[in-house]
Amino acid sequence: MKQKTTTSSAPQAAVDAAGELPRTAMDFAGRYSADAIKTLSSCQGKYAAFMKQRLSEDFAMPQRLSGCKSPMEIMDVWADFYSTAMNDYMGHARNLAETGTEAVEEFVREVEVEAEEMAETTSKVLKAANANDDGTKAA
Repeated sequence: MKQKTTTSSAPQAAVDAAGELPRTAMDFAGRYSADAIKTLSSCQGKYAAFMKQRLSEDFAMPQRLSGCKSPMEIMDVWADFYSTAMNDYMGHARNLAETGTEAVEEFVREVEVEAEEMAETTSKVLKAANANDDGTKAA
């Protein structure tokens, strides 16, 4: 019986399938990088808006204090100021944590989908490679 001759390279189907793996990974990395930049930009915008609001209240504090007529009023103004500031900082921290949690959850969902696609592509590569091995070993 005549044995099939093979060349040193894998069959085109295996090469094509294997070529999909890096492209799939790079597509995902590009999409994730863009999403990460959007999320980071959103967080920075929220932080800038928060700081603008807090600084506005901070700069108004001396005027509020100057209008006080008694030590009790001064204590009330300071207590209100610090209470409001702490609530604002806690709320902002909570919002950032929620934004981060949402971003991570979305990333995990995307990774799961991407892993399935990569597994399918890997399966194609293995099938093509096995088909090549079966065809070249036949005598």
